[in-house]
Amino acid sequence: MVYQITSLLAAVSFSTLTGYVWAGNVLSGTSISSMYYDCCKPACAWNTAGPSYLATNLQVCDANDNIITDDPLSAASYCDGGPATACTTQQPWAVNDTFAYGFASVFIAGDQPADWCCSCYELEFLNSTIKGKKMIVQSINVNYNENQENYFSLTVPGQADWADKCAQRFGGDFGTFLGKNSTGGVANITQCNTVPESLQPGCEWRYGWYENVQLPSVAFQRVQCPTELVQKTGCTRLDEHNFAPASSNTLGNVSDSSDTKTNSAPSSRSGLSPLVHAAAILFTGAFLFI
Repeated sequence: MVYQITSLLAAVSFSTLTGYVWAGNVLSGTSISSMYYDCCKPACAWNTAGPSYLATNLQVCDANDNIITDDPLSAASYCDGGPATACTTQQPWAVNDTFAYGFASVFIAGDQPADWCCSCYELEFLNSTIKGKKMIVQSINVNYNENQENYFSLTVPGQADWADKCAQRFGGDFGTFLGKNSTGGVANITQCNTVPESLQPGCEWRYGWYENVQLPSVAFQRVQCPTELVQKTGCTRLDEHNFAPASSNTLGNVSDSSDTKTNSAPSSRSGLSPLVHAAAILFTGAFLFI
């Protein structure tokens, strides 16, 4: 895998066991991406996901979409017969033609869930018809995969994978939750009206802004979490001050500058893997092969 270092002259910490580059205050890499929706309690909402890294915890909801306030970290998952499920507010939306916000199930090689849970990443799509478009996503789930590779799976209602519990939560059978095509999810934007009303905007985003592309590659870079995402998750990390906000080029034509505020809490740096240990000096355009 190839990573490009963007700083002119940067002190770089890296390890051949990680799936990212840490250059100055920039954590970046490349990844495959996909979609998922499962209606279970997100992995980052468990008390084992690294609450010592969090200033505030990830919100979870009950089946009626009410935020659980009574010991949400310990609440059993809806998929295991408990009350805790993902809140329907955590779905993607477009800001303009080239920029969107969303949420994701994340895996970053060489790190642990405590390193990425509730952190935010700027994604730039590298191929397909949405090449050049960008998103900022907040990690709310953990995407373990057999190859232990970087992976960003976007939280998109109407996606077929792991949606059987969604049918139970919202009523009906597997096919009625997913639309008319029960084996592959909703087949087009007109079928989004068969998804529960609260999830239809995210389903429509899939066929609009996202153009229903499959498995596009992305370049990712960690950024401070914007207010727009934190308002929907309630989750903030203690190491936010170590990372820069997204650039104005990413945000595009966001009309109200107050919408791009960031949330941080003073603390010592705590989100990096101990595997990141070697240092080097590299010039612009240098490539690191791992």
